[in-house]
Order: sequence, then structure tokens, then C-alpha cells
Amino acid sequence: MDSPLLWASALLVILLLAATPVAFALLISGMVGLYMTIGFGPLSGALQLGPYESVASFTLTTLPMFVLMAEFLTAGRFTRDIFEAGDKWLRHIRGGMAMAAVGGGTLLAAICGSSSAAAGTLAAAAYPEMKRLGYSDSFATASTAIVGTLAIMIPPSIGFVFYGILTEVSIGKLFLAGLIPGIITGFTFLIVIYLNVRLRPDSAPSVAPAPPIKERVRALLPIWPILGFMVLMFAGLYSGAVTATEIGAVGAFLALVFGVVMRRIGWKEFYGAMAASARNSIMIFTIIIGAGIFGLFLTVSGMTQSLLVMVTEAGLNRWTILLIVVAIWLFLGFFLEQFAIQVLTVPVVVPLLMQLGFDPIWIGVLLVKAGEIGVVTPPMGLNVFVVSSVTKVDVNTVFRGIWPFVLAELVILGLLIAVPQLSLWLPG
Repeated sequence: MDSPLLWASALLVILLLAATPVAFALLISGMVGLYMTIGFGPLSGALQLGPYESVASFTLTTLPMFVLMAEFLTAGRFTRDIFEAGDKWLRHIRGGMAMAAVGGGTLLAAICGSSSAAAGTLAAAAYPEMKRLGYSDSFATASTAIVGTLAIMIPPSIGFVFYGILTEVSIGKLFLAGLIPGIITGFTFLIVIYLNVRLRPDSAPSVAPAPPIKERVRALLPIWPILGFMVLMFAGLYSGAVTATEIGAVGAFLALVFGVVMRRIGWKEFYGAMAASARNSIMIFTIIIGAGIFGLFLTVSGMTQSLLVMVTEAGLNRWTILLIVVAIWLFLGFFLEQFAIQVLTVPVVVPLLMQLGFDPIWIGVLLVKAGEIGVVTPPMGLNVFVVSSVTKVDVNTVFRGIWPFVLAELVILGLLIAVPQLSLWLPG
């Protein structure tokens, strides 16, 4: 390995371990690598043009629009309607409220591409009632934390949008590719809950009486606007009426209209959603800028081509290489968020895997699934920290309850690797 690549990579690792924000860690290490490779003059030119070129793309407008859509849906408290409807129908079953959270999370994922937003709002809606009925803290919080991950896989997913932008793969096809794996994941969570409450009866000891059928039917009425929102989103995207780039803006507008018409979004909620969206979007774009500089360094250093040559000469089976890449993604998920993992690995490993004959859409599903696991595993598990902050339950308590779900996620990941058509059938 060339010394500039070695030094820049070592610096990146050190900065990340020192808790430097990912965007600045990428930017600093990329600058150092470029300086050592091409000198100060070209580095100065790259810093003048690189940040603008990294984000001056119409396609990138998709990201802040999807973030804004998620914030409007959260501000409008649509999650509570979904959960309360599921609660009315399932609370008389042992573990039924956790199952209701899965059902609500699945519907929420279909209209909200933000995992942390889904986990936080579900925790706020579900945890107090689950606690009142006698659910254990670890089981109640872990159930809501894991359900939030469905928003990463089930379209519209910000993770797929980001991957599509980085690889120039069709975002619409990526959305379709995530649908079956997302549904399989939701059903698997139901199985885990069912087994958990029978193997550990103390995790969900209380069973509430079933409400009258009229009350249960009445509970479905508030979710019709959400179902209508889902239909409009999918119809607009897959009929060709709007592009995958435009659908985020359409979704954000519809979410705002639904919230205002239903009198759930006033000026306070509107301002809060706009501010949160701006903060999250700035974070994402800053990462993209840092990744652009670091990616330029990787290109100048010839790392991608060198890696291709090294793998070819090593004579490894292409499936072995794929499993190594997936293992690296899982490992990075312990420490980094989804966007950081993508900007660090996609420019290098996706061309390599495509060269070996793997479909980039399928690769995207595996990457997003690995990121889905990362948001609930220590030490960085973002969803766990979000749920902990909302419920005031200790982080370690949440992590204790998450492992059965993580094991199930690993099984699903293995299934997606073994049967690529689960991801590729709908896009094809």
C-alpha cells in the first residue's frame, strides 16, 4: 500500500475513534492524502471546486425533501394513529402491543424514510401503555427500537435514495427491491415477539381485555388518511407521473397538507419540522462534501484499480469476497451511521462487486440491511439511544432486549444473500 493511502487511512481511523464528526474526519484525511499525493496547488483547486461539485446536483434535492416529509409526518403525530389502531386489535394477545408496534412501524415505514424518527415516535406512543400493562423495560423499548429499522428498508427509504445517488442506480428500482425484504423482516419480528413472550413470560405478563368490535373498527378510521398518503405516493412514483427525485417533494407537500387539514400542524409544529429537517439535511450534505474530497483522493491514489488487481491475483471466490464485504459493513455498523458507511465503502466496493458480476441493486439491499442492523447494535446503535432518550430507560437495558431481534436480522441477511431474487424479482 502506498504511503499516502496508508497515512490518510490511518488518520481517518484515528479521527473516527476520537469521535470527530464523520464529515470532518473524511475531509481532513482526504486533504492530507491529496496533499501527499499531488501537492498543495492541486489540493487548493480541489477545495475550491470539490465541495460545490459534490452537492450541485438536482438529484440531491431528493434527500432534504424526504427528510422534510419524515419530519412533517412526525409533527402530525400520524404514528400514534397507526399504533393505537393496532393496539385495539391486538392488545388482548400476549405480546400484542409489541406486535401492534410492528404493524404500526411497517405502515409508518411506507410513508417515512427515517429510522430514528420512526423509532422515536413509536417509543413515545407505545412505551407508556406497554409499561402500564406490565411489559418489561428491555422488551418494550427493544421492540420499538427494532421496528424503527423497517423505515430503512421499506420504501421510501432515505438509505436507498443515498445509495442510488452515490451509484447512479435507479432509485425507483431500489425502492421496489426493498419491499419484499422489508415485509419479510416485519413478519420475522412478529415471530421473535411471539417466541420471546412464551420463553420469557415475565417480559409481557399482562393481557388486556379485547375492546368491543365497534371500538376496534372505529380505531381504523384515523389511519385512512395515512393509507391514502401511501397510495398517492406509490401511484405517483410507479405510474411515472413523478420521478424518484420529485417524489420526495410531493411527499413532503402531501404530509404538510394532511397535517394542516387535520389540524395537527400549526405554526409551532411547522417551524419545528423545518428546523429539524434543516439540521439533518445539513449533516447529510456535509458528509457528502467530506466524502467527495476523500473520494477524490481514493481516485487519485488508484485504490479502486489496485483493489481490483489485488483481488483478481488473490484468486478468491467471488462469493467469499462478497461475504468479506458484508462482514466489513456489519463491523462498521457498530461504530458509524448508515450514510458514513455508504460514503466510505460504496465508491470502492460497489465497482469491485459489479466487476465480479453482482447486481448493484442487490448489493444496495445487502448494504441497507447491514446498516439496518448497525442502528441497533452497540456501541453506536442510534435507534437505541433515540428510544432511550424518549423513554428515559437506561441504554444498557434497551441493548439487553435487542439481541433476539439482531439474531433474526442476521438470519434474514443470510437469506437475502442466499436468495437474490427476493430483492431482484420486483425490480425485474
